[in-house]
Amino acid sequence: MPRPLRKTDYYSGNSPAYLNSYGMQRNSAQPAYMHSMQNCRHNLAYANLNTAAYPEIREKSRKLKPAPRKRAKKKENSFIALFKALFKLTFVLSFFAAFVYYVLPYNFANYFEPMILNRFLNRNINFNAKEFAVPTASYLANSHFMGERLIVPIRHNKAQMVPLAPASRFYSLEDKLTMLSVKYPQIEPAIYVWDYSKSRSVEINANEIYSSASIIKLPVLVELLRYSESLKKAGYKPVEFNKKLQFNEIYRTSGSGSLQYERAGNYYSINHLATIMIQNSDNSATNMLLEQISGMEGLNSAIRKWGLESTQISNWLPDLKGTNTISAKDMATLLYNIDNPKFLNNDSKYLIQQYMSNVKNNTLIHAGLPKEAEFLHKTGDIGTMLGDAGIVYAPNGRKYIVVILTKRKFNDYSARDFIQQASRIIYQSVIENADVY
Repeated sequence: MPRPLRKTDYYSGNSPAYLNSYGMQRNSAQPAYMHSMQNCRHNLAYANLNTAAYPEIREKSRKLKPAPRKRAKKKENSFIALFKALFKLTFVLSFFAAFVYYVLPYNFANYFEPMILNRFLNRNINFNAKEFAVPTASYLANSHFMGERLIVPIRHNKAQMVPLAPASRFYSLEDKLTMLSVKYPQIEPAIYVWDYSKSRSVEINANEIYSSASIIKLPVLVELLRYSESLKKAGYKPVEFNKKLQFNEIYRTSGSGSLQYERAGNYYSINHLATIMIQNSDNSATNMLLEQISGMEGLNSAIRKWGLESTQISNWLPDLKGTNTISAKDMATLLYNIDNPKFLNNDSKYLIQQYMSNVKNNTLIHAGLPKEAEFLHKTGDIGTMLGDAGIVYAPNGRKYIVVILTKRKFNDYSARDFIQQASRIIYQSVIENADVY
């Protein structure tokens, strides 16, 4: 039976707990620092043990190599050091320049400005939903409500103009004009002819929308006269054509007409302005008269009431881009209603005849008519459009409406030749060979 351990055994040097890792006995009576010193000596003794007794230690010691000594860095040449520093500086500056040139503008325009800067700068701007939803309301409207401009459907079930209702089509004349247009492939014509005597018509692209050029001045004149009539019917004083308006810089514009060269501050009568608007196609005079009928909004509102579908003014004169539009049938309908007593009274009709009978430009439809024929008309000419519209009065008392519009290459004079030849063919077919269908 084994003897139980005694208390003295725990402090005895024979106890296994008091043998160090090398099998050496430790005297428990020695202080702690003495034990640590003995351990250091034991470690040294372990390192110096006979390697013959420990072959594995001998093999490991052979493999051990002394730590390499650190070599002292050679001092670089000052020129090479300077070159390296300049190279690093050049690289950093190049990278920074590329970042500023390519990255910053893109981030500024696409992220910083719209997300941060614009919000800060425009923090006091109120969003107008109406301008966003209806951007044309600021310059195009046909009605007003509580000071707001609106575009509303036409409330008039019946148009104020009498529409053209031909009894038949003049097919033989249409074939001749179609054959003529084949000779001018660079021209896109639109033609409408109305023969009063037989209520027959010629329609070639008649409802197509074309740039109006100066032909839009004819609706301006008609609305000016109708506006004067409406004032008189309502019990107000009508427009006095002897009344003088002051010519200011705001009305001065380029293009046709000589009013643009006159001194600002001069006064001109409405009658004089209407005369040079039609006869000389004066753009400055047109803008002055257009303001008298409530501008583009007033004219567009009137055109819708008349019943014209393709006629619209979107720009003050001169409209070199061709945004103002008409159609051949619209202009023929307008000319046809000059004789409509419910649309224009006799005084207005007389003034229109006076203005339109002395148009200075006689190189289009008028050039294809005989000298004894009379022609009331208005021409239009911009780079991509050339046209003429009017009423022809023959010596035998017959008359017809003719509207010829052409789309052309910029300032292509072949359009003028086409209009002149088409005018000759139309006069011969309607007046000289009236019985030929």
